[in-house]
Amino acid sequence: QTKHYLSIVGARKNSAYGEEILHRIISGLAPHNFTIVSGLALGIDGIAHKVALENNMPTIGVLGSGLNKNVFFPQKNWLLAQDIVSFGGAVISEYENDMKAAYWSFPQRNRIISGLSKATLVVEAGEKSGSLITARFALDQNRDVCAIPGTVFSANSKGTNKLIKQGAQLVESTEDILELYGIETKKSSREEIDLSPKEKLIVDSILEPSDIDTIIRACKMPPYEAQALAGLLELRGIIKKVGNEYVRNF
Repeated sequence: QTKHYLSIVGARKNSAYGEEILHRIISGLAPHNFTIVSGLALGIDGIAHKVALENNMPTIGVLGSGLNKNVFFPQKNWLLAQDIVSFGGAVISEYENDMKAAYWSFPQRNRIISGLSKATLVVEAGEKSGSLITARFALDQNRDVCAIPGTVFSANSKGTNKLIKQGAQLVESTEDILELYGIETKKSSREEIDLSPKEKLIVDSILEPSDIDTIIRACKMPPYEAQALAGLLELRGIIKKVGNEYVRNF
């Protein structure tokens, strides 16, 4: 039975970084009786729902339209909505069944997304993102606000980094969420993984998704050596490839 609810919102045009961090955090929450709440939008919302389902976790989608198929928005996520309900979650709306989505209906429904959970996690958000509206609702409702930090070179990080500056809790791992909810767990660390000094150098250089050229430059290592070590680390499951970039797998 669910004990904890976490709301997750973010950019509609997410990056590989945003998707990867969601996979890592949500899968880590799976053993701890969490339900994931989001807005069934394209991008981060849809990914949050999908990753929850992949980990056999219940999830709740809050719509900015009515529930009928002819007005359901976005139509691309209609099948995802069916899956959510089939696997024991819920798709809800405060609007009439036949009401089409409107410019104002999404910001209005955001107060429900934040209100259902103890905390709202913002994953990638531009400077004027609707996700920041959800964060404001969360504060008004005396809920916690968390955010994933991002590179200063990405427009998708401007909103999240600003939230952290303003006092939102910085989240880098599942453990940060569990700590916020008062759930004790044994922290895993890379010190527990048996790595050679050069392997550790490569792993430590991957603070965000990085292609092999970025790793070579960061480690000041001959290309053939960096490629060989990255391949071995990938085989061991310590790092993995998302597109052309490597990410940590822990």
